[in-house]
Amino acid sequence: MSKKDNSSDDMSWVFDSLVDFLRGPIWNIPMINFIEQKSMIFEPGGENQREYRRIHDEYKNLVDFMLGTYMEDIGITPAQFESACCKSSNRIKSQFHQMLFEQLWAADDFDMFQRMMIRTNIELQLQALELIQQRCGLLPASFQAETTQVSDEEKRVLEEVMRRSVLEHQQQEARMDQETRQLERTLAETDGERRRLEAERSREQQLIQETLKLSVSEQPSAGATPIPPEAKISAEEVAKRQAYLRQQRDKLLAMKRTERQKLLDSSEKREATKRPKSSRAARSAFAGKVDAKTLEMRKHLADALRREVVDKK
Repeated sequence: MSKKDNSSDDMSWVFDSLVDFLRGPIWNIPMINFIEQKSMIFEPGGENQREYRRIHDEYKNLVDFMLGTYMEDIGITPAQFESACCKSSNRIKSQFHQMLFEQLWAADDFDMFQRMMIRTNIELQLQALELIQQRCGLLPASFQAETTQVSDEEKRVLEEVMRRSVLEHQQQEARMDQETRQLERTLAETDGERRRLEAERSREQQLIQETLKLSVSEQPSAGATPIPPEAKISAEEVAKRQAYLRQQRDKLLAMKRTERQKLLDSSEKREATKRPKSSRAARSAFAGKVDAKTLEMRKHLADALRREVVDKK
């Protein structure tokens, strides 16, 4: 996008451009990849706060890096961006869907970030569980698990991962030992692990809503009390199931990364002329190479989010 006549009071084009950028793959692919890959150590009741805060710092750098290169691409100054946020902030609630709002807010709020990462870890385990059920023939060949709002690109990633998972399982099934077969079948046929994860996800979602100070009517109806696995299951067996599910989650993440790499390659070709710096930044960010950028854009955006969504509650 070429630089426009910024002497005009009408800076709405900046906000429209920002929304277009934030909804697109150049932003979403590196952001979602970071969130999912780093979420693996975030557990309900986790106490590794030092490591959590270190990852939060990385996340803030990533947001700054991507927003900074976007600003360079459209050729505006931080002051012009601040003006655009101020004049368009009343459109935030209608333009920013829940997942996008959370991504941006989490950069400025550690509690929000921690809740988002824990929920993501839980959702990934639920996705892994669904893959196991699908491989065992207990679900149709399409993705069913309830997750936070995802883009069309992410839906395609999930569908391709589902297809690859079933194919690889068919090729490897003959080499699986009896214990692994039985463990998969047990996870697929019993609902204790799913009920536990869904209860944890509901609790984290409720905490997210409270962090955002949303109305009670928008909070999930599920209670915050966790539902334990089936009765008469030994602690050793529970631990074995959970360890296997996390192992499958890690395989799921690896397959997702491969598919996202393909999407990023094709997106770069489309966006290279329109947003050259953002496109290069997305590739660097996907590879884990992020340079420090100005905090000003994120701060201005956070102020707009706070004014129009949080403070008005």
